[in-house]
Amino acid sequence: MKIETSGSRRQDNKTKNKNAILNAARRVFATIGFEACSTREIIRESGLAQGTFYNYYKDKESVMQDIADELAEGIRKGIREARAKAETPLAFLSDAYFAVFHVMMQERIHLDLLTRNRDIIRGYLFQGGSMTYILEELDSDLERMVGQGGFPAHPIRITSVMMVAAGFEAMVLLAKEDNYDLRKLSDYLGLLFQGGIHNVSKVIQEDRELLK
Repeated sequence: MKIETSGSRRQDNKTKNKNAILNAARRVFATIGFEACSTREIIRESGLAQGTFYNYYKDKESVMQDIADELAEGIRKGIREARAKAETPLAFLSDAYFAVFHVMMQERIHLDLLTRNRDIIRGYLFQGGSMTYILEELDSDLERMVGQGGFPAHPIRITSVMMVAAGFEAMVLLAKEDNYDLRKLSDYLGLLFQGGIHNVSKVIQEDRELLK
């Protein structure tokens, strides 16, 4: 027989309350938008008392940060697994995109959240926070692939930023149109950047001042 202690009940209640706030915020951010909504709307949607909300978060910004962190961790995990299994340079690129799309498509609210709050999410990607790790890890993985001969030498930072930006805009597209084959879209992006990396490398060999 399981004996539930007061400590475990309190922890369960804390987890339940925090999840209620996060789920409510996702719905509010996805429908109204982060900029347009107030903390009161999140509290009302959660069904919790105002004091309970402030036991966990000080404002809507801190809630959005937690949502972005959680989403970033799922994306990073999917990318790491995909790249670890990739047997070709093309798979390294396309399978990572497919993993990201798979994570985002698991719950429609993820895409709606991103579309409604494009500038906010883009800021998390390129201006600090846990989402920036997606970009930093891509830098490291591309450097490793160049070192192993999978890709020729090229401006890695620029490539990473463009790859992340393309994936971001592809997800916005998926939110508006649901008739895309995710595998084909992933392969298209993989081929686009694989060809681009090789072509840029050739051009730089001919004109080393091009990207300085």
